[in-house]
Amino acid sequence: MKKAMFILLAVMFAIGMAAAQNDVLGPHNVNGHGCVSCHAPHSGPAGLNPASTNAAQGDVYLWGRDLVAKGYTVFGGTTFTVPAAITDETDTLFHTAACLSCHDGSVTVAGMTGKSQEDFDGNAGINTYIGKDDLTNDHPVHVAYTASTYNWPVTIDANGTLTWGTDTNSTNFKNSYGRTVRFYGNAATHAAMVECTTCHNPHLEAAYKGTIKGVASTVVPSKWFIRGWYNEAPGSNSTTQFCRQCHFSKSNEYVGQTVPTT
Repeated sequence: MKKAMFILLAVMFAIGMAAAQNDVLGPHNVNGHGCVSCHAPHSGPAGLNPASTNAAQGDVYLWGRDLVAKGYTVFGGTTFTVPAAITDETDTLFHTAACLSCHDGSVTVAGMTGKSQEDFDGNAGINTYIGKDDLTNDHPVHVAYTASTYNWPVTIDANGTLTWGTDTNSTNFKNSYGRTVRFYGNAATHAAMVECTTCHNPHLEAAYKGTIKGVASTVVPSKWFIRGWYNEAPGSNSTTQFCRQCHFSKSNEYVGQTVPTT
């Protein structure tokens, strides 16, 4: 009897552990459709949607969705326009336009509810249609990052490639947290552009793997597809540190302190 109960408990534990494990795509697995929710292995958007005539969009990252061709105004008042197709893979705007092709809110995506599957302080169902009411109440995208009193010292070359400064404050911050965000170089304007995927990695929901505190291939908790250490836990300051990667004036180092990331 005891042996049977032990086996039953072991089986229930194994089932529970299996149920708790989620694919790294998280909600971007889109109701089981997986990669083909966004990428088309053949024929671009026309391969997934016979009504689409925009096969050329698949030339960039095998993108399998039609872009939402419209203009947006971002926080701060600047504007940009998403064209019907982006066929140049060096166009930094793609890394925002691709996200908006699902998250604009004016299109229907099979398996997408428009609500987050994650929660914030127990409140689930946060709206993910970020472009439905324009982008004036969202973090600005398709804007250039520049060094200033409020931003970290950086150098940006003619190709728009950004290199972080090596001053004491920058070094202390890098040693504590790392630099996990990604900028996109625009050779035409010599700018390092902030796009949606500067902060988000659409392929990894709840973990980040990269160089943290100088150690390569470190895996740390994350959330919201954030491209970095983003651990919403009591006593952790990693969520704040993520934002401070760009916002120097909000960092401990700005006021002459070095507080380790926990």
